[in-house]
Amino acid sequence: DIVRLTGAPEHKITVVYEAAHPMYRPLEDDRLCQDVRNRFGLPDDFILFVSTIEPRKNVPTLLAAYKQLLDNYRSPVNLALGGERGWLSDEVFALVDKLGLQERVRFLGHVSPEDLLGLYNAARVLVHPAFYEGFGLTPLEAMACGTPVIVSNTSSLPEVVGDAALLVEPTDVDGLAVAIWRVLSDAALRKQMMQKGLQRARSFSWEKTAQETLEIYRRLA
Repeated sequence: DIVRLTGAPEHKITVVYEAAHPMYRPLEDDRLCQDVRNRFGLPDDFILFVSTIEPRKNVPTLLAAYKQLLDNYRSPVNLALGGERGWLSDEVFALVDKLGLQERVRFLGHVSPEDLLGLYNAARVLVHPAFYEGFGLTPLEAMACGTPVIVSNTSSLPEVVGDAALLVEPTDVDGLAVAIWRVLSDAALRKQMMQKGLQRARSFSWEKTAQETLEIYRRLA
């Protein structure tokens, strides 16, 4: 984007990646998962979305795909959306009513990092269909917890998740519904994604971020 928008020479650009906080990890004890289910009123099986609810995050496509999942596959899974309301978010709440999803979609509002740890571990899959991300920390946090992830095939997201997630065109409602159903119904695929996600998440660390940033200062000094 810097090269395209500003004309900056590509050889002068160094990419330094973020990382998930070390607290995000698979939980051996299910008590925290059960606690967040109880407090947020969630069933055992739910799809998770985590981000501010705003146009860039493409929540309407997620809702349309979820409706298709219910209609075409009779899935019993619910949908939980964690994150505060952002700009132009009224459309999302109106669409839930229009699609008749009031009893199946749960808006969690602001979620603390500690609760996120439980939600990531408890969720069957994290879906992040954003149109654009500068990095994509939420999918990386979920993968660090061993949660299967589905993301858009746009901007930085493919670069972050590698081959550990399923990628879908962000406006493809049918494709997103099929991807979610695959993760929910295919135990072998789910296990493979969990293993690949954990491995991929381990390749990012804040120590590496600090070292690579320091190296840039040394090179320029």
